[in-house]
Amino acid sequence: MMRERLLAVAENRARLVAQAQEERAAINALLAPADGAAALAVSLLKTARRAVAEARNHPLAVIAGVALLVALRPRRAVTWLARAWSLWRLYRGANGWWQRFVAFSAAPRPPSPGL
Repeated sequence: MMRERLLAVAENRARLVAQAQEERAAINALLAPADGAAALAVSLLKTARRAVAEARNHPLAVIAGVALLVALRPRRAVTWLARAWSLWRLYRGANGWWQRFVAFSAAPRPPSPGL
C-alpha cells in the first residue's frame, strides 16, 4: 500500500516537473521579442548617460547650443538639426564602408599560382 502511494507521488511529481518545464518554455517564447526591446532600451540609456556626462563636462557648448536655438528660432533650428543628423549618419555609414575597404585592401593576399 505504501509502495503504491510512493509510486503515485513520484509519477505526479514527474508530471508536474514536465508541466513546469513546458510552461517555462512557453513563457520564454512569449518574452523573446521583449529581449530585443530591452537591449535597445539599455543601449539608449547608456547613450543618454554618456551624453549627459559630456554636457556636464562642456557646459559652454550646451549654452552655445541653446543660444543658437534661440537665435535661429525653433523651426529653423529643427531643420538645421535634421540636416546635421543626416550628415552625421552619412558620415558614420561612409566611415564604416571606408574601414571595411581599408581592412580588405590591407589583408595579405596569397601569391598567384603560375607566376
